[in-house]
Amino acid sequence: MNLNKILAAFVCVVLSAGVLAADKLAVAEPVGKGGVPASDIEAFWDILETSIQSDEYTLVSRSALKQMMTEIGLTTGSDLVNLNSTQKARLGQVEGVKYILVSEVSRFGTRLNCTMRILDASTGEIDQARTANLRVKDLDELADQIEAAVQKLLSDDKSLRRSAILAPVIKVRAPEYLSEDFNVRLESAMLDKGLRLQNLQSVAKILKKNDMDNLNELEPKMYVKAGKLLEVEMLIQATITRFEIEKIAFNVAETGARGFRYIGNLEGNVRIISAQTGETLGSVPFEERINFRDLPVSMTRDWTVDDYGKYLIKTIIPQKIVPGIMKSPAFKDRNAEKDDAEKKPAGDTKELEAVKD
Repeated sequence: MNLNKILAAFVCVVLSAGVLAADKLAVAEPVGKGGVPASDIEAFWDILETSIQSDEYTLVSRSALKQMMTEIGLTTGSDLVNLNSTQKARLGQVEGVKYILVSEVSRFGTRLNCTMRILDASTGEIDQARTANLRVKDLDELADQIEAAVQKLLSDDKSLRRSAILAPVIKVRAPEYLSEDFNVRLESAMLDKGLRLQNLQSVAKILKKNDMDNLNELEPKMYVKAGKLLEVEMLIQATITRFEIEKIAFNVAETGARGFRYIGNLEGNVRIISAQTGETLGSVPFEERINFRDLPVSMTRDWTVDDYGKYLIKTIIPQKIVPGIMKSPAFKDRNAEKDDAEKKPAGDTKELEAVKD
């Protein structure tokens, strides 16, 4: 092995060591509300710490965290959620911890609500994209679910940047299949574009369980609540203002024969809503029309009006609506990440081959 190969190997080892170095994570004392006993909070704290099963993080001791909080004038875990600018600056100067897991357990009726968030100690900011919410009947059920929730919470923040598709708002008379067909096609087309989505069935189940299955132009705070329940960054909701299959009679002048032709119309818009603020990040209008006379007669010979309607949805969403959504500023970062990901493997391969040679 010549000197160049030795140096290349050494550089790789050093770089790898830097990349693989585990970030230090501290688990703050959970905040109890609504009459949750101190003994339950202590037990939950132990459960949280034992759930950190990741090579990417090194767990910081409670005493080290307490000392760090004392240095910036904090006494309880609840203080970490409401840091002022001075405290954030002091926190960023403290060495020894990268992230802090903050949590809150409260009782609502007969159930326990648990919210967990990741605080970036270098900035003092809560990462809104890394939030987990659990609603359980007791501490035992919470213990059963906590490990999976914590692992998800501590995963790469980009993997948590999911969106959820809400049931469309339909403002016209429409067939029963419209709502379901529209969202199924929308989900499929968006997944094909590489977007991360919460499963449609899971969305419907979670919202229905929490009496939020009729999200029709709600106040921002309700969209925020839905976002927390679904653990997503953005909500996507269509409003349909026109869905019509026109049946138009015509005569063939040469033969005098009579017949019908069909034209499909689909109009409305798709709103992209921030799950952190409830504000609309973008609105993508659509106004599309299909003349079914352009389709082969052999294809449409036995079609019903519903067949025409379903074909309209199937065609318009992937060809017209989703491309418009992808051009929205709300998805600008995702498009850039996708382009980078597509370009990266080739470059990485060349680098590996250079070291190998």
